[in-house]
Amino acid sequence: MTTLRVLLRDAPRADRAEAWALVDDAGAVVREGVDPPPSWPAAPVREAVVAAERARLVVLALPPLPPARLPQAVAYALEDQLAGGDDPPRVARGPQHADGRVLAAVASRTLIDALLRDPQWTRIVPEAALAPSTDGWAWYASGAGGGFVRTPAGSFTATPSTDALPAELAVALAQARRAGSLPPAVRVAFDCDPNALAVLARDTGVAFTRAAPWRWTEARASAASLPDWRADAANATREPRTSLRRWRLPVALAAAALVLHVGATLIDWAALRVDAWRTERAIIALAAQAGVADTSSTSAAVAGLVRRQADARHRAGLPAPGDAVPLLGQAAPALAGLPRGALKSATYSDGAWTLELAKVDGAALASVDRALAARGIAALQAPTATGVRMRLVAQP
Repeated sequence: MTTLRVLLRDAPRADRAEAWALVDDAGAVVREGVDPPPSWPAAPVREAVVAAERARLVVLALPPLPPARLPQAVAYALEDQLAGGDDPPRVARGPQHADGRVLAAVASRTLIDALLRDPQWTRIVPEAALAPSTDGWAWYASGAGGGFVRTPAGSFTATPSTDALPAELAVALAQARRAGSLPPAVRVAFDCDPNALAVLARDTGVAFTRAAPWRWTEARASAASLPDWRADAANATREPRTSLRRWRLPVALAAAALVLHVGATLIDWAALRVDAWRTERAIIALAAQAGVADTSSTSAAVAGLVRRQADARHRAGLPAPGDAVPLLGQAAPALAGLPRGALKSATYSDGAWTLELAKVDGAALASVDRALAARGIAALQAPTATGVRMRLVAQP
């Protein structure tokens, strides 16, 4: 089965010629040429090869992972390199090797999305991944112009000229020297002047050795071993269903837990309401036994019991909690928190003290209210034209 391999710097146009190669199952070139899309030969498999200057490679060292978890692991490992921008990149990944390494390709989202929308492409792969992978550094000429260097860590662009050391290669060698991973040699896989290689070696301290020239049309890499944006896009469409099946049991357990929690809360609330109802019934029954006339409600029964207690203490010559002096004495420590001169008048009537206060800061009033409640006194506050009126009653 033949494969049409087309080298692209951008999405193809009907009026623009692109380099292509027709290869057989063994990867041997049957025909090649440079033509616009209408003139390309027919083939059952069509492979878009993204030029090296438009896609770089990254080799990731990951722990052994099941295939389903590999996309998330690759995205996490590349997170710092995929910082958002106007055109965030698209990542394609190859299979994980036995030693945990994964080859990932990174390219412009705009370019890859344009190629994905074109149904003619069976595969969309990076040119740099077609070059032979070695444990050293190799410098190749790209079929689309320019060049690139493959290293054990991935790839980067570098112009294939030995007249002067490309800036990208110089920076990469300097970084490798600082990291203690300087390669002993750089293999140069394109036609070059041996004397120029000697100059590069002298200037960098790294040997530059000649290698057999490489052409993208002669690639022998297995399609299954290449990062492929088409395959990744197809896997992404299947991922939501896989994720849904994976989360079905946890979601069911969470729903069951929520139902149990809500059910338990309703049972507790019902139990508290029953206890409150029983307490109210007991108070009304006690008030009726004590001879309280009005037992139509819990509050009326409580008020009646308070009055009967006060009457009983008075008959015994004892003060009741709601009497003027005991009530004022109980409230005095809390009222001491009012600013000096805030109290304008205080009157007692029917078991309650009514205080007329000047305008007082809201925070100070709130503090006094909390202190009164802690001492068993209910305080009702109301603003007046000149300040605040406060009514103090002993809590039952």
